[in-house]
Amino acid sequence: MVETIVSGEILRTIARAIVALVSECRIHFLSKGLHSRAVDPSNVAMVIVDVPKDSIESYRVDVEKTIGVDINRIFEISKTIGSKDLVEVSILDETSLRIKFGSVEYNIALIDPSAIRKEPKIPELNLPAKIVLDAGEFKKAISATEKISENVVLKSDKHGFTIEAKGDIERITFTMTGSELIEFNGGEARSMFSIDYLREFCKVAGAGDLLTISLGTNYPGRFSFELVGGKVRVEYILAPRVES
Repeated sequence: MVETIVSGEILRTIARAIVALVSECRIHFLSKGLHSRAVDPSNVAMVIVDVPKDSIESYRVDVEKTIGVDINRIFEISKTIGSKDLVEVSILDETSLRIKFGSVEYNIALIDPSAIRKEPKIPELNLPAKIVLDAGEFKKAISATEKISENVVLKSDKHGFTIEAKGDIERITFTMTGSELIEFNGGEARSMFSIDYLREFCKVAGAGDLLTISLGTNYPGRFSFELVGGKVRVEYILAPRVES
C-alpha cells in the first residue's frame, strides 16, 4: 500500500525538476521518503530529487515501491493545482497512479520501470570550490548571459565567484565577493557550461531558495537547490564544455 498526501507546490516542484531533463522516470517510494534520479538523453546532465517523509503531509508506504511515470503528464496536471492545495497521490495497482485534489481525480497509466532508461549511478566528485547563494540571484545572472552567448564560465578563487559570458563583440561578467555570498570557501575552480541546461535548472527555483554550487576545473559541476522552504532537495550534475 502506498498512499501519500503532498502540497501542490511540492508535487509541481518535483515534476518541474525532472522534466528539465527527461519525459519519463522512475519514482521510488522509500521508507525514508521519495527519491528519483535520471540522466538526459545526451548523457550531459543528471537530476536527483529527494523529499524526506517529514516534508510530506501524510506518507504511508507499507512496502517500498518503484513505479515508472510520464513525468510530463504529472507536470501538466500539477500546474492546475494551487500551491497550498493538498494532493492525494496513491498507487491503485500495478498499472495506475491516482492524483486527487478537491473534486478532481486523475488516474494515470503507469509505465513498466524496466522499460525506462536505466538510472545513473551518482558520481563521487571531490570538488574544491563551494559557493552558496540565493538561487534567484543566479537565475537573474543566467537570464542575462543567455543574451550574449550559448556558454557561460563559472569561476571561483580567493577573491570571489564570477559568472562570465563572451559573445562575438560583447561580454558580461557578474562577480560576487565572499562577503556577498551566503557561504564561500575560496576554492580555485573554472569550468564552462551550456547556458541551455543552466536555464532549465533555474526554472525550478525562485528568490529565497538556496543554491549550492560545487565546482572544479574542467570538471562536472553540482548545482544543489533547497526548495519549498528546504522540504525538497534537487541536485543537478552537469558536464562541462571544452573551452577552445
